[in-house]
Amino acid sequence: MSGEQLLWDAVRNSDVKGLEALYKKYNEALYSYGKKFTGDTHLVEDAVQETFISIWKYRERLSVTATINLYLFKSFRNHLFRLLKEQQNTTYQEEDHAFSFELGFDARFIEGEDAAILSRQIQQALSQLTARQREIIWFRFFEGRSFEEIAEIMDMQVRATYKLSARALASLKEIMEGPAIVLLFSFLNT
Repeated sequence: MSGEQLLWDAVRNSDVKGLEALYKKYNEALYSYGKKFTGDTHLVEDAVQETFISIWKYRERLSVTATINLYLFKSFRNHLFRLLKEQQNTTYQEEDHAFSFELGFDARFIEGEDAAILSRQIQQALSQLTARQREIIWFRFFEGRSFEEIAEIMDMQVRATYKLSARALASLKEIMEGPAIVLLFSFLNT
């Protein structure tokens, strides 16, 4: 049994130390993920807190799961979207969310002053994708998540994650040209 599973079982058995350890293990990752949706750090912190409060509140109903990190990311995402909707006091839809991240290329991909130009071109291309397309690119290529894991977190069918990813990559190919597209696809395939 993994350490995560032991923590999860501790929470399910009302052990507050298990919850604290789970929080310490995932707080930073959830916070970082939330910052990709909004710059409102207080809102992201609130969503992280609400995720763990909810886990504690409903601990007796928690099922045994082998994918604890997926459960936490999905739960956090749902809490964050609810808070964003409340904050905007509108009919906020998941499709309305922003999702952005900065690419960092190391020296094996680009050298010299062309680095900033290529990086800027790639960021501009990514900004032309939909938020969901950017999110799936991030999960798939920067987090190394499987399509099944992405489907779980983003609450989609696995088949839909394949389609969304393919559309995102096709859009990038249409938008970009020359060295920037070569660089991006080299980076994504490492």
